[in-house]
Amino acid sequence: TTSSSESSTTSNAESSTTSSSESSTISSTESSTTSSSTSEITSSKVTKPNHIESSKKEAPKTEGQTKTFSTPQQIESTESFQSQPILSGNEEIHFDKNESVENFIMKIGESARKIGQKYDLYASVMIAQAILESASGQSQLAQAPNYNLFGIKGTYNGNFVIMVTNEDLGNGTLYTTQSKFRVYENYEESFEDYAKLLTKGISGNKDFYAGALKANSKTYREATKFLTGRYATDTQYYLKLNELIKTYDLTNYDKEVKGPQMSKTGYQVPIHNYSITSLFGNRGNEFHRGLDMAATQGEPIHAVKAGKVVKAEFHYSWGNYVVIQHEDGSTALYAHQQQYLVKTGDNVLQGQIIGYVGSTGNSTGPHLHLEICKDSSLSQSMLVDPKTLLFGD
Repeated sequence: TTSSSESSTTSNAESSTTSSSESSTISSTESSTTSSSTSEITSSKVTKPNHIESSKKEAPKTEGQTKTFSTPQQIESTESFQSQPILSGNEEIHFDKNESVENFIMKIGESARKIGQKYDLYASVMIAQAILESASGQSQLAQAPNYNLFGIKGTYNGNFVIMVTNEDLGNGTLYTTQSKFRVYENYEESFEDYAKLLTKGISGNKDFYAGALKANSKTYREATKFLTGRYATDTQYYLKLNELIKTYDLTNYDKEVKGPQMSKTGYQVPIHNYSITSLFGNRGNEFHRGLDMAATQGEPIHAVKAGKVVKAEFHYSWGNYVVIQHEDGSTALYAHQQQYLVKTGDNVLQGQIIGYVGSTGNSTGPHLHLEICKDSSLSQSMLVDPKTLLFGD
């Protein structure tokens, strides 16, 4: 809850929206990521390579025991993690649960669910792949400004980055090469492009990944088995994916959820499960600047419109808050978040998860305080009633 006395101003920022996905042909070797290390050389704007150092440390083979891996984000690169030596038939793979991985899942889980529902794919498998391929978002390729979670090669809307990779022939033999990797605006774009790859296949074989679709696999285990040898040459790939899915209960993201509410004005309701506890306007002796929507702590908050993040920080009253400027110059402020998932300068899509409901700052319980302003000033005279835009009344 925020009154007029608690307002602050936000500087203007250029609004921009994320472009739609650009389709391109990818060979089967380009769609798999099995290198032992990746190092950035240059982007589409840079042509001179930097110095690169790559190394491969081979773990000893063992038999008749459980193989315990440290969490992916602790490994130098995604690819080094998935290029472990082949284990014996009596050996199992195990992951220790890790808070950093859980936080990464919170960031990408709802995007994976959304894309999974749209393209008939297992969100659980996509999330597990993202954990492996991106070292839980810590690999250089997965971080800003690249946002490539799946190591997909080629260009995306003309954007790419060049990396040195050590590719695995499938028998443990490595060779060094340089490759172009796609660059995205955000994680959801990465999921969308990956889903299109799986559903459209590769040049000359549109059914190359068809076995990963729900329609063609009875369980996620069938899907992970099918991807092994196709998306990744690592013969243990499906074992690692299955164990990640089990360890982090990722099948919860395979469950369908009700779609977002959309208003006639083009705004999306930011929370799926909520109750309105305080309206915009005069409230006793003070003016309430926005709309309060009570929800369970940790409930995902979705962007009401696409735009650019101009603020993502802590405020004594708003707590953890985010301000997004839309293409038309208007702004939306999301306050009291438990955690925000975006940073200043990020471009976000409508409906993208930007944070989670909390009770930070001047708050008496978990809720979202939403403000909408005609411009970037956030001044009281320029505020509009969010309820009118969200629900048309």
